[in-house]
Amino acid sequence: MKHINISLLVFFLLSFFLSGCTDFLIEENPSEVTTEFLYNTEDGLQAAVTGLYNLERAMVDDNESSDFAVVAGDCGTDIDFMRAALNQCVARYRPDLSFPTQGVVSNWWKKEYRLIERTNNIITYGEVTSMLPADKKKILREAYIHRANSYFWLVRKFDNIWLNLEPTTVNNVENRSFTVASKEDVYKVIIADLDTAISYFDNDWTVSSGRYGLGAALFLRIDVALWRQDYQTAATLAEKLIKEGPYSLVDPASIFTKDSRDNTKESIYVMQFDEFAVGGADVSTTSGGPSGHRLALVFTADYKAVTPGTKQVSEFGGYGWARVFPNEYLLSLYNPKYDKRWNAWWQHYYTFNDETCNFTSLPYKFGDTLKYNSKVATLSGTNFFKNVSVGCKKYFDWVKIPNTTRSFNNFYIYRFAEVYLMAAEAYMRLGDNTKALFYINALRHSRILSTDPNQTLATMDEETLIEEHARELAFEGRRWFFLKRLGLLVERVRATGGTTMFRGIVATDPAWYSARTNIQDFHTSWPIPQSEIDAMGGFPQNPGYN
Repeated sequence: MKHINISLLVFFLLSFFLSGCTDFLIEENPSEVTTEFLYNTEDGLQAAVTGLYNLERAMVDDNESSDFAVVAGDCGTDIDFMRAALNQCVARYRPDLSFPTQGVVSNWWKKEYRLIERTNNIITYGEVTSMLPADKKKILREAYIHRANSYFWLVRKFDNIWLNLEPTTVNNVENRSFTVASKEDVYKVIIADLDTAISYFDNDWTVSSGRYGLGAALFLRIDVALWRQDYQTAATLAEKLIKEGPYSLVDPASIFTKDSRDNTKESIYVMQFDEFAVGGADVSTTSGGPSGHRLALVFTADYKAVTPGTKQVSEFGGYGWARVFPNEYLLSLYNPKYDKRWNAWWQHYYTFNDETCNFTSLPYKFGDTLKYNSKVATLSGTNFFKNVSVGCKKYFDWVKIPNTTRSFNNFYIYRFAEVYLMAAEAYMRLGDNTKALFYINALRHSRILSTDPNQTLATMDEETLIEEHARELAFEGRRWFFLKRLGLLVERVRATGGTTMFRGIVATDPAWYSARTNIQDFHTSWPIPQSEIDAMGGFPQNPGYN
């Protein structure tokens, strides 16, 4: 009960956070609860670290989870088709809209800096508190990962950011100087934090569901090494994670599960929302109940609108808003005959499934597949793309009642399969084709049937890596960063961004593929939120957004 009360205290303290870099919570309290209890006791520090996960989940828990979905859905890349809603500045790079004033931009910036502010307090005060060194390390190692992860996200997405490692106090809150940090300095902090976290784990691989462990620290350190073109470090740590960690590749049909809520052997870090999971579903609605998220709806087609003759069922994803779908380029990368991911991760067809419907006078019957057909008045033109586009099962929630709009499904943030891709790339960059092929083929052997004559690759190049990355990690929020790191974001979006055709039907709305002509070279970074520029007293805007 004591731990629960402490967690609640932290949650309420976090709720007082104001927006932006300048409006941080000042750790002052007449009763000295925050400084003397939160940061100077084992229970207080542990509760403060737990509160970091609450902050991280809070972004997903909004009206439509749109701020998170626009990133998770790989919007604005070469593999997505955003049909409606979410954010057109991000997904379509519309020049007539003000990118710097978009809520999704400021919300991500604020979220990461809130986490940084909290971790600065935990690390600064926690390192000097009187605790047994081993106990202290077990608590602080997660805080170091959180801070590294936040700065890593910010520097990749915005390029020009503010670097601060000091807690906010009454003595420094007023007269801070906000200047652009060099990327070199930012990466020094990221690497130091991750190396500290890794050393604090001391090869301890145990981790609770929904929390950072040694696997997450190594995963991020490998990713950072790739961004720094330190391919030997990336290769060495990837092999360590693969050979020594408790993870393994899982059959595609068992990864995004119906019963285990995505806590599998591929789980390096999974964001928890399950009502019954430890640390899950802890952001409450005004009524006091857990709020869940809306991601299942974003990636599900509105097949129920093809009437008469259809109804919502869990098999097809339940209730769907039809926001984001794979485009024709992504779907073309799979071999439906051999690739197990084709059916395990994507819902391709829907049927007239309402057994209570009288089909006698209809031009179709129970069990028929929904197809473009002029005889079906509700399935033509624009509605075709809304009602029968391919749904992403990675976010389907088979547990919830089909007609509900709230999901408690957990979902992957960092997945073990990506480590094989990172290992393959690192060795490819080092010129070791044998090891590069070993790791990418190990992944392919777990994903593609052995009867496929092309299951095992004999050669590997960058295009091979790009295609396998899309097949494996589509709609897991990894694509934009990956293409930017390769210097190919603009080129690839211009080639295949959005969708022009689906199953032979030409796209009825030019906006669906307008990202191809709208994207500019400066879109490889997001703008600094205008509200933050104003608050920081003239922090420079990124090029192209003035």
